Amino acid sequence: MEERYREVLNVYRNPTKTKIITLLINNKKMTVTGMAKYIKTTRSNLYQIMSELVSIGMVNDPEIRPKKNYVEKYYSLNEDYFAFHDEKIDDEIMGLPDDQYRDTLASFLMAQSLNLGIMASAVENMPLKDIREIREDRNLNIMSFGTVSRQGASSISGALNEELKKTIDDSGDDRVFLFLMLPTRLIAGKK
Repeated sequence: MEERYREVLNVYRNPTKTKIITLLINNKKMTVTGMAKYIKTTRSNLYQIMSELVSIGMVNDPEIRPKKNYVEKYYSLNEDYFAFHDEKIDDEIMGLPDDQYRDTLASFLMAQSLNLGIMASAVENMPLKDIREIREDRNLNIMSFGTVSRQGASSISGALNEELKKTIDDSGDDRVFLFLMLPTRLIAGKK
């Protein structure tokens, strides 16, 4: 396995690191103090993690901004570090041992929970004219939650993967999507 894949997989298994990446994707630049408002851990722990992420090249060296009596360090993602995404990383994730796959899945869900909370706050603070604009975009405004059979899930997943391969273009920020299917009987603790 390529070293960068290993580093990314290790980060994805750690909920705090995944939340940091999520925050930096959303905010472009942040201080540790800003991150601490969203991540329930100490600032010293965040500084230690940031140092590690900078040392492997995933996060850029901080931009230092002097203030009156202190300096603020703004961290940002090294976007070039993530420019390798292809199907191999997906295969690596699926090939993880069960305990590591579980940790990766849980970390991903925690980060998406944070992401959804950030988006919900943004929606709460939107002017009504922006809300009307979102609502009027009927073809691209989809909210859905439900259950589907295993066969239906397989069909949807296959079709979605094929469509994403043809159309994915992450050069813009027009729409956000999150697609994940999990067996509810296992997640809800039903056997």
